[in-house]
Amino acid sequence: MSSGETTEAGAPRIVRDVVCGFCGLGCDDIEVAVAGRVVTPRKACADAARLLARGNAPPPSPRINGAPASLAEAASAAAVHLKAARSSVFSGLGADLEGLRRLYDIAMVAGASIDHSASGGLFANLDRLARRGWIAATLAEVRNRCDLLVVFGDDPTASFHRLFERIMPVRTGEGGDAAPLFAPSGRRVVMIGAPFSDASRKVLAGHELSEILLPPEQVATAAALLASALAGRDIGAVDVLPGTTGASLAELADLLRAARYSVFTWNAATLPQADAAAVAGSASEAVDLLSPTTRSAVLPLGGRDNVTGAHQLALWRFGYPLRTAIGAGTARHVPDLYATTAALKDGDLLLHASAFRPDPPPEFSAGPVIALAHPDTSFAREPDVFIPVGTPGVDHPGHVFRMDSVVCLPLQGLRPAELPSLAEAASAILANFGRGA
Repeated sequence: MSSGETTEAGAPRIVRDVVCGFCGLGCDDIEVAVAGRVVTPRKACADAARLLARGNAPPPSPRINGAPASLAEAASAAAVHLKAARSSVFSGLGADLEGLRRLYDIAMVAGASIDHSASGGLFANLDRLARRGWIAATLAEVRNRCDLLVVFGDDPTASFHRLFERIMPVRTGEGGDAAPLFAPSGRRVVMIGAPFSDASRKVLAGHELSEILLPPEQVATAAALLASALAGRDIGAVDVLPGTTGASLAELADLLRAARYSVFTWNAATLPQADAAAVAGSASEAVDLLSPTTRSAVLPLGGRDNVTGAHQLALWRFGYPLRTAIGAGTARHVPDLYATTAALKDGDLLLHASAFRPDPPPEFSAGPVIALAHPDTSFAREPDVFIPVGTPGVDHPGHVFRMDSVVCLPLQGLRPAELPSLAEAASAILANFGRGA
């Protein structure tokens, strides 16, 4: 990380090469201006700019039933609720690795199920990965080697604004970061589902773009037909999809066979729930069929608010992924039962953690609500205990995993910390168990 120096008395400090921990891409070239507690983004995508920006307003204090309290008082009250609960549900889990460690520590002591707010897409992908495995690429491999990218579903830049900028830069001939190492100057990108956005077309200018336009509910069928074509079946006259879609997919299959390094990508979180796992399966099957004669891989998109880190840490600590119940020295993984929505049906306490963005807790009225959350969070129902926490990469340092799981990224603090980190708030709660309070 490098920080610009203030050149004039009173001028903002310019901080360059800031790592962004919000969407999972892990962009590390963000630039902000910092003046005291005020953070003003200068170079960032729209989503990162909104989440990084900070004003000079003092942070709110913790609250117990809506009344201001100290951190120690709020932590003690949270511990009392947790000790009395029989079926606690931990939701959100938007935190850096240290915050997640402390939350998992509480779950181990108090007993709770754990699930991340962005785990829906993750588990659609895990369905294929657990049963058959897959060959996955990293962001760097796609950037430097991919000559044919196939995208299933919506334009991914709606959720990952700089994706195409990161993985499909146009070779400029000038070297530097903009030039991929091994890919040709003009590459091909094919959308199966929604069209390219105008912003994506601008970023991908110089590449050859194609669209096979389909409604969302037909994307999974198209993915299955493409895999069938790669298996040698004649799909040119198949009429289960509109128009000449079958012929278009057959032509794409020929292009994939001729490609040097093809990649299939999708955002399971934006596909119809029933189809997301099917798309992951068909894309992985296509890679298996191509791999004997050429290079191919999948690049599943995800990673919002360190869901990849929450998943990895659960595997390290408990031997199971998210959607696991922990306590009494045991861990029980039942994804359908311990997904947040299902777990809340039998839960009697909700602990919601969201440090990256002001996402409110899910609706819950069957017991106390504890929120370790962004200070700007608006609640439909005032939590029994609210502890406002700092944002990793803004108020304090931290570590998050990039979406492709291969890189753990360091986040730096940008301004004076006047809010506890989520790890500090969770540690304060945990300390009350040790004292028997």
